[in-house]
Amino acid sequence: MFQIKSHTPILKFARILLAILVSFFIFYKLFVAYDIDSLFVKFNRNEAFGSTHFLLLALILGLLNWSLEALKWRQIISKYEPVSFGLAIKAIFSGASLSIITPNNIGDFAGRVLHLQVLDKIKGSLATVIGHAAQVLVTCVFGAYALWIFGDTVFKQKWVVGIGITAISLAVFFYLNMGFLYKHLIQFKWFASLRKYADVFGDFSTKDLIILLFLSLFRYLIFTSQYLLLLYFYRVDISFNDAFSCLSGTFFVQTVVPSFLLLEIGLRGASALWFFSMFSSNLTGILLAAYSLWIINMLLPALIGLYFIYKVK
Repeated sequence: MFQIKSHTPILKFARILLAILVSFFIFYKLFVAYDIDSLFVKFNRNEAFGSTHFLLLALILGLLNWSLEALKWRQIISKYEPVSFGLAIKAIFSGASLSIITPNNIGDFAGRVLHLQVLDKIKGSLATVIGHAAQVLVTCVFGAYALWIFGDTVFKQKWVVGIGITAISLAVFFYLNMGFLYKHLIQFKWFASLRKYADVFGDFSTKDLIILLFLSLFRYLIFTSQYLLLLYFYRVDISFNDAFSCLSGTFFVQTVVPSFLLLEIGLRGASALWFFSMFSSNLTGILLAAYSLWIINMLLPALIGLYFIYKVK
């Protein structure tokens, strides 16, 4: 198969263009969309920052967060190709670079499979989708808890909440029975043509899928802890129970609402404000906590990922 050599002018230009795009979107989100410098000035004028230990712990948990995601991706890809933990880290950071400039983070799949040597790139992307689905399901399960807590406030009627919780329960059921469903789908002629790539959905046992769910759960607890620490750092006065309910709702909204570029810019802060403003008047601190989490978990990995993409052969 024809391949572009890593030193060709076309590939060099593509890498330079990618670096420019990522840098532009980071600058735009930080200083235009998020207006984070003005938020810092406003906060510093009216409030005092909390202990720097909160911020330091949030940064350390950021490393643990991405390490766990690398472990999860390695768990998936190792079924088809030996992957070291170091290579998995490179793939995760590369995915972050591409996800930051694409709607709904779809670039994440492409960034990761760039590092695969044996597995077909399309098949590798589909396998990655399974790990992403596990993370989405965990977020939705906690989102069901938020639906129940805030259901009366948002929907006024419990039957709407019931529909949401039922849908999430069905999604978990279909996920855990993915292999069984796939074996029945391949009986249809219209689906058989996709079998070359879709076989990945039949390669994972229920045990494999449960392991991915637990790894996703640990990740969820990690970035929930990061968010709590950042709220404390920015002096958002809220109880643990109320904060956890708000976080569950915020992550759920950010997951299920399509984030088409410009929409995503406002969604991150707006969803956090909607929930947390019920319990705290420190709106600037709420926004800064939301954006700081994005900086730790997305911006920094995206910048590191640019280097790993540049080094891909």
